[in-house]
Amino acid sequence: MNKISKIIAFIKSKKIYYMPFGFVLIGIFSLSPLLVALFAGLIGQCLGCNINEAGTDDCIRFGIPFGLILNPLGVMGWLMLITIPLGIIAFVAWFIYCIVVIIRTER
Repeated sequence: MNKISKIIAFIKSKKIYYMPFGFVLIGIFSLSPLLVALFAGLIGQCLGCNINEAGTDDCIRFGIPFGLILNPLGVMGWLMLITIPLGIIAFVAWFIYCIVVIIRTER
């Protein structure tokens, strides 16, 4: 078998289709605290609330105390100190796994 037919056989084996999804899931896992904190800040700015780590104000809009809801979401950004290093480790591990699968399939 030549190289091109091996590549075509690998693509037809459908092992290559799930590989990008692993990278996407790792990215979502790593960046989810950042996205939640940014979303909380955006909602707080739109409602005119003061969102910070030091404490919360009442920020009652429409009869709902949004400050008590948005403050923990804004503090969730600190969780990135754990998820980003774990995401880097998972990214490297998934990359190595993908390379091993490609090399084993190529033989």
